[in-house]
Amino acid sequence: MPIHKIKLINREEIAPNTIVLTFEKPAGFTFKPGQYGGFTLIDPPETDAGGITRRFSLLSSPSDEHITIATRVQNSAYKRVLNTLPLGSEMKLAGPTGNFVLHEDANTPAVFIAGGIGITPFFSMIKHASEQALPHHLTLFYGNQDLPNSILLSELKKISETNSNLTLIPTLASADETWQGETGYITHTMLKKYIPDITQPIYYICGSPAMVTVLQETLLEMDINPEKIRVEDFPGY
Repeated sequence: MPIHKIKLINREEIAPNTIVLTFEKPAGFTFKPGQYGGFTLIDPPETDAGGITRRFSLLSSPSDEHITIATRVQNSAYKRVLNTLPLGSEMKLAGPTGNFVLHEDANTPAVFIAGGIGITPFFSMIKHASEQALPHHLTLFYGNQDLPNSILLSELKKISETNSNLTLIPTLASADETWQGETGYITHTMLKKYIPDITQPIYYICGSPAMVTVLQETLLEMDINPEKIRVEDFPGY
């Protein structure tokens, strides 16, 4: 696996305790939307048992000038250092790697099921598919606790307005009276409401380990072929 040194050029808080980090892209660096890399701190001022490396899905699309990732800021030494790393600092990037990528057959629709920060690989896939005018029909179910924590939702809405192949279904567990989308968790009922033939798509699930497990079990209970279910989880750290 190739290892690159990358320089941090921007950090932006996009939601409570959620940041987007932008890095210079190494010359010749290529990846498939949905892939991830291992990001390693160099000589960090503090460490803990979690170590100095984490894997992050690449938020950017392959055509972007820079590499971007998004992450929740949690109480680990790694995240504390990452959240205060001076601009211009270098990190090591191992990758890209991973098979959580959009299938090639455009005749088979894709259903993306994202929970929270699990939106990141899907955002890369959707952005790339829209830029390249891919003919795949994409349906995104995007679940969050509340609107302030629904990262990238406004960007996804803009893409859905120009890409007729993208159907966006956001849902909130805690919504106020102004919310016009779905409410509650993503369930078999919600999936069947928007998917005309549930046997046709390939399903992609990304979120917390618990969320991924529940939705994977839900699909199996709906008699979805296990070969049509692809998963990626984001453990908390």
